[in-house]
Amino acid sequence: MVTVMIPDMFSSFLSVPPRVNPLYAEVKRESETWISEKLSMDPKMCRKIQKLDFAWFCSIAAPDAAKEDLRTLCDWGNWVFPFDDMFDNGHLRADIEMGRQFLDSLLSSMREGHAGNRQKSVLVEIHDTVWHRVVKKSPQYVQRRFADAMEQYCEGIMEHVSDYFEDNIPSLEQYMDVRRRGVGVAPVLTLIECTDEIKIPDKVYNNKHFQELRRVGIDVVLIQNDVLSYAKEQAEGVPHNLITVLRAKGVLTQRAFDMAAEMLKQCHRDWFLAQAELPHFGEAVDREVQNYIFAIQQVMVASLNWHYKSDRYFGKQKDTVRKTRMIAVLE
Repeated sequence: MVTVMIPDMFSSFLSVPPRVNPLYAEVKRESETWISEKLSMDPKMCRKIQKLDFAWFCSIAAPDAAKEDLRTLCDWGNWVFPFDDMFDNGHLRADIEMGRQFLDSLLSSMREGHAGNRQKSVLVEIHDTVWHRVVKKSPQYVQRRFADAMEQYCEGIMEHVSDYFEDNIPSLEQYMDVRRRGVGVAPVLTLIECTDEIKIPDKVYNNKHFQELRRVGIDVVLIQNDVLSYAKEQAEGVPHNLITVLRAKGVLTQRAFDMAAEMLKQCHRDWFLAQAELPHFGEAVDREVQNYIFAIQQVMVASLNWHYKSDRYFGKQKDTVRKTRMIAVLE
């Protein structure tokens, strides 16, 4: 074992204490009970979901959301972890054929012209309920964005599975390109766009500076996650992690964490630069753009704080890790 210092990630706007949706406790209880019953979880798994506490993430990401909308976010969040774990350290981590079949079933309801009437797993049925809520709540262009985000997410997951199956170590650039899709931030942003009824026209959404803000938000979350989940994922043999990729390329452990810190600093610079270069689209649209920027910012804040709130990564040591920034990892 070796002790390393992780980056100081509570800087700039990420240093502000998070504002939590007042409906957090109520929606957390309802969402966790619902998914536990849907998946017929045993008491041990129920406790795991409770300790995961992704409702807290959602309640920071959408601090002003109404109960029904916060519930949609929490249901997707409580769904995504048992789903993602199948590909991280579960039975689909190295099974390309079965993985593709599962993802095709998942995406079938969102693909135009595919009714998805085949028998589906309970996990897919749970996600279908979220999709139906998106359809009911949002205009077609937001539905399309969510479907596209889920498609990209699934493609990223399958590329991770393919790399694992073929024992391929990607370059840093290749890894970041795939991880941006496979980390699952884009669907969260689009769900908030739906639940908060943020109205961004396609011409604005496709603007290069607007897309740069989305890219930065996703990168910050994935770097946060890969730094803070590294010890857990290293112990479980999960290969798609920024620190793991850097170490596989011969980078020393502490240097890998230092490089992650440098990448985060560059993200902060890119964030403010993209905002400065974003053109004006008219008063009404500019207001919606600011709402979207706030949503991205809240997701970054939620991710960082949630990693230290949940027991998923550091257990009872989470407060000590936050204070000292020191963690023990395998050399």
